[in-house]
Amino acid sequence: MARNSDVNEKELLLELSQGSEPAFTTMYNLYKNNVYSTALRITRSKIQAEEAVQDIFLKIWQNRENLAEVTHFENYLFIISRNHLFNSIKKIARETSLVSKNDLNETGFIDTDLNIKDEQYNTILNQIVEQLPPQQQKVYQMAKRDGLSHQKIGEDLGISTETVKKHMAQALKFIRIKIAPYMNMFMSLLVFVKL
Repeated sequence: MARNSDVNEKELLLELSQGSEPAFTTMYNLYKNNVYSTALRITRSKIQAEEAVQDIFLKIWQNRENLAEVTHFENYLFIISRNHLFNSIKKIARETSLVSKNDLNETGFIDTDLNIKDEQYNTILNQIVEQLPPQQQKVYQMAKRDGLSHQKIGEDLGISTETVKKHMAQALKFIRIKIAPYMNMFMSLLVFVKL
């Protein structure tokens, strides 16, 4: 993914995490074409691809407070896009299955296959999370599963917010490295489904 080398991604993410709209616009302009082309390849619909870009970047804006600790925005964007596109395909499959019995058979297979792949992804992710040191595992689960803020996690565990951020950054780095080999498998399914 080509990126302007003059742009300091770490600074942009920090500004974006603090609610900077110009930083968001810059990130949007840097990555929108890549997200659009991936979504178009999967959905085969310009309208759905455009909607996917809007929805994905809306999620990024809504979760902007967590962006300061993201070290590889492309990977972060990839995972958000993957989850969104999985959910979109499942929704489309369910809606399409209402049209006729023949469609039900075909899209039912796709929906089942996607559910299986989604479960496999979650199983792999859970196995990786279980490999984290106990404190990192606790912090990660409280943030991701329970949706708690860094401040709340710090209060609950009796540690500083900075320590929570450090644990979270280390956990995310470990997970990203461990899950990378599986990513092509899950993305290839998305492309296969629409071929």
